[in-house]
Amino acid sequence: MRIGVSEKFSAAHSIPGHEKCGRVHGHNFRVEIEIEGDVRENGMVMDFFHLKKHLKEVLVEFDHRLLNEIIDIPTSENLCLEIMRRLKERGIDVVRVRVYENDDKWAEIRK
Repeated sequence: MRIGVSEKFSAAHSIPGHEKCGRVHGHNFRVEIEIEGDVRENGMVMDFFHLKKHLKEVLVEFDHRLLNEIIDIPTSENLCLEIMRRLKERGIDVVRVRVYENDDKWAEIRK
């Protein structure tokens, strides 16, 4: 069984060497994550509240920040990798992370 949650944050970044996106600009990012597991006796794989809490605690590090201060090349692809890494450090076995820069642009990593 798979379950997922999503959360939003706002941040600025620039993509070094990119003609247009090389300038500092901002996005309202949306992040979706999924985990996979067996349904336990309580009827849940994991409580949505706890899963969302972990995601919020990871994303607070990015919210209202210049992402270049955190990630050398802060593309959506690299954000996916970093968010997955940080969740795994917390013991959350994420199987999918999707980062939306806006409604029609996203990057995704799957385990």
